[in-house]
Amino acid sequence: MKAKMKWIVIIFLSAMLTTVTVAKDTALWDGTCRNVTHQLDGYLKLFIQQDGSRISGYISISGWLTGSAEINGRRDGNTISFVSKDPAGVRIEWSGIVRGDILDGEYVVDPNVSSGLGRQVGEFKVALADKHQDGVPESEAAFRKLFMLGLEAELNAPIRLDNGTMEFGANSIFQSIHPVGTGVSVRVTEIDIDWKENATRKDAKDIRKYTIAYTLYWHGLITPTGWTKMSLTYNANLGQVTEHKIIQSTGTTNKEAKDMAFGIGVVIGQAAMEAFLNSK
Repeated sequence: MKAKMKWIVIIFLSAMLTTVTVAKDTALWDGTCRNVTHQLDGYLKLFIQQDGSRISGYISISGWLTGSAEINGRRDGNTISFVSKDPAGVRIEWSGIVRGDILDGEYVVDPNVSSGLGRQVGEFKVALADKHQDGVPESEAAFRKLFMLGLEAELNAPIRLDNGTMEFGANSIFQSIHPVGTGVSVRVTEIDIDWKENATRKDAKDIRKYTIAYTLYWHGLITPTGWTKMSLTYNANLGQVTEHKIIQSTGTTNKEAKDMAFGIGVVIGQAAMEAFLNSK
């Protein structure tokens, strides 16, 4: 895509949401994480492809924490270990144990000189949300879960704004609607899909339009850990975002927030859908 930084999200979307059969088993995990060093909480979605003992996939971190990235590692028995490195260069080592449908573990953030980050540690716990063989969603419900994760990944990814500068999606949305502070992450919480006629309901190309509800998490001066709930509607037939609005917020919004939010929504919404449809 011309309007968006091309990084591993594109590869991730291709593997996750196209109906190309691959010899890998996949699993989607959903839960929470906690940065013990800074006492901050977040949400975690983990998509894993397993090929023998090797694993790959994507981890989406939201809430008041960041670090979404491609993952690579291995599974030895019930122990899963992998490494992630986000676009800002933050490297995290993850390790956990699977007991039934629960993956429970710890993580360590490597010191990062360029960003000024010191060593950090934390915990995570996720439950199995869905699994299938050969990398193909077996139901509409399975596709919805993966599509939500893919949209969340896109909304948090870097984008190129109209002025040519690069910005992470969460902060670009925040700057368009709030006067002071920093956007941290986006968490997609709900999705409503309007399908085309005779659709398989398991492929992004069958979508007529969709509406997502999401929460923007941010740091402010008055409210250190704030959030803003929003919704975005994208019409695939038109290739346009038709609505992007604020539902509720714990902070003060700009007077021009309605128009500005729609503008950045057009940029991000179009980039997200293009990533799905052009991922092959």
